[in-house]
Amino acid sequence: MILWDKFDTSFKKNASANAFCISGRFYSYNEFIAYISGSQQLLQKNIGQSAGQTVGVICNDTIETFAAIFAIWFSGCCFVPLHPLHPTIVNNEKIQQSGVRFIFDSEMNQFAENLQAKHICNKEIKSAEPLIINQEMNRAYILFTSGSTGEPKGVPINLKNLSAFAEGFLELYPDLTSEDRFLQTYDLTSDAAFTGYLIPLLLGATVFTIPAGGFKYLSIVKILPEYQITWTQFTPSVLNYLRPYFKSIRFDSLKHSHFGGEALPFDLVSEWAECVPNAEISNIYGPTETTITCTIHRTNIDQLKEKVHNGIVSIGKPLKKVEILIIGENDQIVADGEKGELCIGGAQVMEGYLTDKKPFFVQEGSDDRYYRSGDLVVRDHEGFLMFCGRKDDQLKISGYRVEPAEIEMAVSNAANGMKSKAFGFQNKGGTESILVFIEKFDEEPEKLKEKLRTLLPSALIPEKVISIRQFPVNMNGKIDKSKLFEEYSTQIYG
Repeated sequence: MILWDKFDTSFKKNASANAFCISGRFYSYNEFIAYISGSQQLLQKNIGQSAGQTVGVICNDTIETFAAIFAIWFSGCCFVPLHPLHPTIVNNEKIQQSGVRFIFDSEMNQFAENLQAKHICNKEIKSAEPLIINQEMNRAYILFTSGSTGEPKGVPINLKNLSAFAEGFLELYPDLTSEDRFLQTYDLTSDAAFTGYLIPLLLGATVFTIPAGGFKYLSIVKILPEYQITWTQFTPSVLNYLRPYFKSIRFDSLKHSHFGGEALPFDLVSEWAECVPNAEISNIYGPTETTITCTIHRTNIDQLKEKVHNGIVSIGKPLKKVEILIIGENDQIVADGEKGELCIGGAQVMEGYLTDKKPFFVQEGSDDRYYRSGDLVVRDHEGFLMFCGRKDDQLKISGYRVEPAEIEMAVSNAANGMKSKAFGFQNKGGTESILVFIEKFDEEPEKLKEKLRTLLPSALIPEKVISIRQFPVNMNGKIDKSKLFEEYSTQIYG
């Protein structure tokens, strides 16, 4: 039985139960089936019976968006998520790279008129026709990560990868049931969002989404007690926003509190644990290229402190079908206790980028491929992985991987070729943000940001733009970051 058959079985078995609660409106699994069937009929009308095509979805917070995703999968096609607020140039690049010819759009937003693909509106489209599960499908979805060349990189994930993740995750959490209530907090163009709806829908549980509008993080505080949520997943940055309210927060219903996308500080999560006295903590890790999540540290708060390195909680151990190597200088495997680059292999690892097939390490004398994560780790004697930072200058902003080169290229285009350098920095709220220095720049920072919003996704827009006289360099001729931050500290942190 393939993964899509398992979803179909779960939907039918739990037909009368609630599948979703979106903006306070509940949708049963039976209703969800009707929405999927309606979208599947529309899809077949437009592309016929041919499997394997890539189909885009403008990801609005609607039941039609989720229905479109499953209609694509059940029809044997590949899903490409598109953000309704991202610049047209960004979405068109994704469309071009992935070969999308058709796009589901339940809201028919005005901006979408400029996207280079035919639109399929599935607003309120339902059907009583039975669902058809196409067995020929291989590729499940394509996500795009920030690229070191300045262009986004397409990451294709196939059915084998996704099935391996689902199997490994559910094996680690056998206590999750159809009675659980999952809060889906992530942008649907992020791979972290998949856990928040794929796992509960396999179980026959209910998915709750964050209402559009208002302050997202305060909505979380309201929804958790109102609907007795039992499972959440946030980036640690969310806790920084909630931290001022910790003393007045207590969520007794929460059983599973997951974190991922950024390094998890122990002091921050230990404070949060007092707000959720009945919840265990899980710290998860997984580059997009390794299918959502590849390592997990599942534990209670008392045991959590036993696996902390430099104040950061362990990222745990690999899932069932994930293999790891840690390599040091000259690509030699290091011993436990020694720092090295984390390389990830096994059934969850992608075959290769759409435009680059060589992001892998191949161990001498073996055909096994390992994805080079660029993350530095230490493995202790019990097999737990401790995160030690990056090998390169890649940033993690609110769970998104950000390559400074992509920001710098956009700044150059928006600022008439001015030389710039992008860095991460911790703002007053305690969250990681983006800072851009520009040499000899005399324009208002806000005007530059407005131009960048037409070129970059919102996660890549710098919080601060600082004009400098000249970039200082070190003895190796490279930009001296420490001197920059020291000289302009008032403007950075003031």
